[in-house]
Amino acid sequence: MDALELRLSLIEQLKTIDDVKLLTQIKNLINIATEKKETRYPAQMTLEELKEVLNKSREDFKHGRYMTTEELRKRHPLCE
Repeated sequence: MDALELRLSLIEQLKTIDDVKLLTQIKNLINIATEKKETRYPAQMTLEELKEVLNKSREDFKHGRYMTTEELRKRHPLCE
């Protein structure tokens, strides 16, 4: 059974279910299963992209385009 046949079979089965609790559980299960596939990890860059970001950061620092920790905290105070 390929994916299309399986999908159609599931749809036919779902059409016969009248139990809201069961349908909600099925929906939640599908959401959980598909969320894991969509997980994206931050900063997925190639080595060349990372080197480019590092070089830009170094240039910014050389030209005074940076903030000290104190300046940053004044601009964006931490929640207390």
